[in-house]
Amino acid sequence: MESKSSEAMKSGKWIIVFLGAGAALEMLALLLSLISGGSTLLGLLVLLGILAGLFSLSQVLSAKDKRDGQVVAPLWLISLGMSGIFLLASVAMDSSWDSLIFFCRIMMVVSLAVAVLHILPSLARRVALSFLLLFHFLGIVTAVTSLDPPNASASWIATTLWANVFRHYLNFCYLNNAYHFYSPEPGPPSLLWSKIQYKDGTFRWVKIPNRNESPIQMHYQRMLSVTESSNMNNTGNPENWDEILQRRNLAGLAHQPQITPLPRNISQLIMYREPVEYSKRMVSSYARYLALQYAHPPGQKEIGLDRIKIYRITHGIISVQDLADGHDPLDNTLFMPYFLGEFDSEGKLVNPNDPFLYFLLPITRTMNPNEPTVTVNSLEIHAGEIKRDPHLKSEGPK
Repeated sequence: MESKSSEAMKSGKWIIVFLGAGAALEMLALLLSLISGGSTLLGLLVLLGILAGLFSLSQVLSAKDKRDGQVVAPLWLISLGMSGIFLLASVAMDSSWDSLIFFCRIMMVVSLAVAVLHILPSLARRVALSFLLLFHFLGIVTAVTSLDPPNASASWIATTLWANVFRHYLNFCYLNNAYHFYSPEPGPPSLLWSKIQYKDGTFRWVKIPNRNESPIQMHYQRMLSVTESSNMNNTGNPENWDEILQRRNLAGLAHQPQITPLPRNISQLIMYREPVEYSKRMVSSYARYLALQYAHPPGQKEIGLDRIKIYRITHGIISVQDLADGHDPLDNTLFMPYFLGEFDSEGKLVNPNDPFLYFLLPITRTMNPNEPTVTVNSLEIHAGEIKRDPHLKSEGPK
């Protein structure tokens, strides 16, 4: 029995040694960052420190580390040590490593919470875990009930709780989008269509979501959440709205071929949808992804990328009566394209003062009974697709 106890103590010492080594590596990384800034060696030290700490934690959690009730090291102590390691790692890293810093800070909080829960008595631990579960599901309830139902107002209690208590938690866990989108009634979906132009004059269209490229329906459905991240818009009128609208219409008339001017009797909320800062960052991030994923034309590595034009498309839902009358639910005029900007390979907006930026590019059809029906596709004209319309016809949603 004594030999097993001494063996457990010996194993526990090694676990403490690994934990201490992890902390020492992180402190060394912090010292290096203060002296020379970010480097490959700094990243290696941070990684090795975290791995050493995780190894010690895995040994505590492993069944091999318990022998006849002899616990090799207290879990709360190792978790507390891991919290310190993640804290040191987040401080040591360069500010440009923002995603890793955020991850380390979250893991620091989780490790600290595990340590506190392990120290608590059994009853207090159960109460704390029950409270966390209740908080989580109550947050989901407020996400569903905080939106106004048709012809009514949302509950004041649900709205207040969501805005002041649960909103940041739900955003962090990404539990807002689906519950808000489908409650009380889903609106028209958003699509992102991007024209990638190469330096030799060739181009390709990339569209998400795309039924033809989705292996299963769930993949297509999940990609809608990506496009919805670009659909958070400012609701207030710009201070110089009349000037912005006039500049857009004059640019449309000067464009060859002309782009349909927007009449003033249309609601400003329909004509112009400037995204909030979060959505702008998401669109910029998507542009960087496209630049990496489609950096060259197929089979031509020597040709680089020039520009990326991104459009957000609102696909209007056909009315029941129009569907009964035999109209096509994929008719071009049901698509409402908004120009989100032209980006370079770094995801930077090429021209923030583009007169068409964030404006509707309407797709209309002439209804003169004495003339053939003609579709005026402003998206096609703006994108440079004058003679053909691949993204609305042959590549439209199916």
